[in-house]
Amino acid sequence: MTLPRSATRVLPVVIFLALFFTSCYKDEISFGDITDGDSNTRIITIDTITPVMSTVVLDSFPTNGNKIILIGRWSDAQLGTTDASTYLQFGLPADLVSFTFPNDAVYDSIALGFNPIQQYYGDTLGAQTYSVYEMAYQPDYTYASQIYNTSTTGLLPAPLASVTRQLRPGYGDSLQIRLPQDKGLDLYNKIRTNATEVSTADNFLNYLRGFCIRVGATDKGAIYSFNADSSVVMKLHYHTTIPTYQEHIIQFYITRTDYQYNRVVSDRSNTPLAPKNNLQTEFFPDAQTSYAFSQAGTGVMMKVKFPSLRNILGYTPVVRLISAKLVLKPVEQTFDDYGYRLPDSLYLAQTDASNLIGSALTSSDGASMMYASPFVDYISRSNTNYTFDVSSYINYLLTTAGTTEGGFFVLQEAPGTTQGLDRVLMGSANHPKYKTQLSVTVMAVE
Repeated sequence: MTLPRSATRVLPVVIFLALFFTSCYKDEISFGDITDGDSNTRIITIDTITPVMSTVVLDSFPTNGNKIILIGRWSDAQLGTTDASTYLQFGLPADLVSFTFPNDAVYDSIALGFNPIQQYYGDTLGAQTYSVYEMAYQPDYTYASQIYNTSTTGLLPAPLASVTRQLRPGYGDSLQIRLPQDKGLDLYNKIRTNATEVSTADNFLNYLRGFCIRVGATDKGAIYSFNADSSVVMKLHYHTTIPTYQEHIIQFYITRTDYQYNRVVSDRSNTPLAPKNNLQTEFFPDAQTSYAFSQAGTGVMMKVKFPSLRNILGYTPVVRLISAKLVLKPVEQTFDDYGYRLPDSLYLAQTDASNLIGSALTSSDGASMMYASPFVDYISRSNTNYTFDVSSYINYLLTTAGTTEGGFFVLQEAPGTTQGLDRVLMGSANHPKYKTQLSVTVMAVE
């Protein structure tokens, strides 16, 4: 049959438009090589999986050998009152064994010096009294090669020295504590006479066993962080007068670093983490406290698990997981830019019903640990969040038969190793506004 000339011009346009609109409105994509016959697949995003959150509080955790010093006290309405003190020792300088003072040398003073870093927890406007106590004996491991946040070393009853002051790390403040004159003069004379106490490193530590630095029993200012390195020093000052007046310093640095530790204890009475019995270590959000906590420096760890995750396999046959993102939302007005700063980064470590810390989740290429930094919503104040791509881990949970207790901890660092005590309160799935959410995208067969 011969078509009219006008039809031969119109027909190709009609066919093109039919194909165009068919492709635009088709909401399924065919993958003939995935299933037999004419099965189609769809990309589905599911955001109805409810993450179950809780807070696990450790009874104790090791704090020795981490090259971190924590000193101070702060009372947090959410997490209780935390008291931090440090135990450390100073070693004999190697060149002091054969050192000889000039004949005109005169002793002046001795003092301890600490330079805080930009990490603190609490209110820096308040002054605290910092006291130095001498240890009654040298510190030793509590168990195996570890000393814990709850450990203690015996102290002589009276403080050697105290100073009351406000610290402002942002202004370059340092903590200087002058020791008694007779203490420094005794050390000076032992060096001058080449006494047995300064003849070897071991003899020196038996003579000067070490110090504990802590704040007053009623102080509530802030807990400050210091690096336990060469910035912490005990300085013995003396001067000479011939041929002219000149000041001199002998510096003693931290030694036995594996035995330097922090005692960090918290009173959680009248807080959401107050245990109902002596055995309770895990706390779940409720109507009054619809969030979970993370503060690794005090042994508080946020746990997230997904017991209903495998239910998505019953929605429709799932071919594979495309992606999974976990969005954790800090609760507004529980953080600020000062005493309650959000952690600079968080990572995820696997756990299960045992609540033991397992291996860290890694990046998609498996080459490094996976960290997330906070996105702070300065405009609407409603979408501040930490977002993790947990595709690999969720795929493991979907494809591996096992318990529904599998999950992970949300940590700043391992308990006891963090430089500061930053904490965060994340809204649980039942929080009215700041909900933690798992969004899963899958390829499903129709």
